[in-house]
Amino acid sequence: MATISKYRKKNGELSYQATVRVKQAGRVVFSATRSFPKESLARDWARRTEVEASSPDFITRHALGKMTLGDLLVRYRDELSGADKIGRSKRYVVDLLLRSSISERPISELSAQDLVEHCKIRRDSGTGPVTVFQDVSAMRTVLDYAKRIWSLPVSTQPVDDALPVLRAQTLVSKSRQRDRRPTDEELEQIYAGLAARQSRSNAQIPHVDIIKFAIASCMRLGEIGRIRWDDIDEKRRCILIRERKDPSNKYTNDQWIPLLGEAWDIVQRQPRTDELIFPYKMESVSAAFERTCAALGIVDLRFHDLRHHGVSLLFEQGLKIQEVAMVSGHKSWNNLRRYTQLRPESLHDKIAAPAPVPRSSALTVSVSGGVYMGGWSNAADVLRTFELEPEDLAESCILLAGEFGPEGAVVAFTDVGDLWWVYCTGSDRVWLPERIVANRLRHRLATGRVGAKPDGSNLFGKQLLEVLASASAS
Repeated sequence: MATISKYRKKNGELSYQATVRVKQAGRVVFSATRSFPKESLARDWARRTEVEASSPDFITRHALGKMTLGDLLVRYRDELSGADKIGRSKRYVVDLLLRSSISERPISELSAQDLVEHCKIRRDSGTGPVTVFQDVSAMRTVLDYAKRIWSLPVSTQPVDDALPVLRAQTLVSKSRQRDRRPTDEELEQIYAGLAARQSRSNAQIPHVDIIKFAIASCMRLGEIGRIRWDDIDEKRRCILIRERKDPSNKYTNDQWIPLLGEAWDIVQRQPRTDELIFPYKMESVSAAFERTCAALGIVDLRFHDLRHHGVSLLFEQGLKIQEVAMVSGHKSWNNLRRYTQLRPESLHDKIAAPAPVPRSSALTVSVSGGVYMGGWSNAADVLRTFELEPEDLAESCILLAGEFGPEGAVVAFTDVGDLWWVYCTGSDRVWLPERIVANRLRHRLATGRVGAKPDGSNLFGKQLLEVLASASAS
């Protein structure tokens, strides 16, 4: 809204002052004032300013001023470096972006085209799609951080708009999921090599204990270096991992995990000389591991592969997906299900083969379509609710999916011939599917153990029983 006021200057001349203010939610978010010798000039300026201020992105551009992407990158790097929350890889990418021309772009003008051009420049310099994707990922992380933590009026939309184009032109791609695991023989060699290193008079780091703890706890190396004695619950044999890595919750993700088997024993035998359980430089631990592998001729084995190995061992020992997730911290079905591809020889460790499943209880034929109930009308709704990617269910066939708000949600689907389901109570939506036999699921539905309402009815029982019967009959 514009106001025009007239006043007389000290020299006696009349002057007209135009003021334009913009309010949002009762708060002034923009204000500009200019003086003119004529009223017509003042009204003309006020009219043009009001038109400009009415554009959708005007307030954002005004609030950000001349702030560049580089300004955000520097602030992000310095803030997280001070709190020791930025890793070497992320810092390297941020520093590289600061040397690139895209860092000079004003945030208010950053577009998808800017990102595409940046990625083309990187490609032409010989950089591969996986590495270029790290640039894009870092930019999105910084923009998201600025919006959520600093409350700046910025958006990740330029990155989101650019990604389909970048993928179509193969300018970016995600890294290949590793499935490298150490063999028992390799582990014995590594333990022996690290034990020899520990036997030196000036050695302080218990390398063998850390390697064994990494496997037993399924922790990342950085997490091992952060855990404290104060974070242990002796009674429950659990430990608190603070700010655990989680793509959907990057800033506050503390998690209690059980210290199973050898993990608990290893912790208990560490000397309590520091507030940290393992008060050592984790870079030194990683470097010693790599040098030992190189000296032994062990190829393509990284420290992080020990986490993969530990998770796989939990599956081989018979733990369910939900139980493994409590240890590993995984919240993505796509990330966790690759660990279910067990070593064939692990089957020999089973005490006895499971009883044959009656033919009627197996779903051998997947059905097309699917039944959607409550707040869901298609597969896209399911993906959006659980923050999944389309490839997460690429090989799956949804049989029934229902969203019932605070009363819960259910998804039943087949994947590679097996029946799986996700059942959430209350309003929480966590995607951790459970493999289940059809007859067992029918029993739970028939007895009201799942989906039951206080009035005795069932949210989805009748419909899911019909779907299971139809799938079996086909």
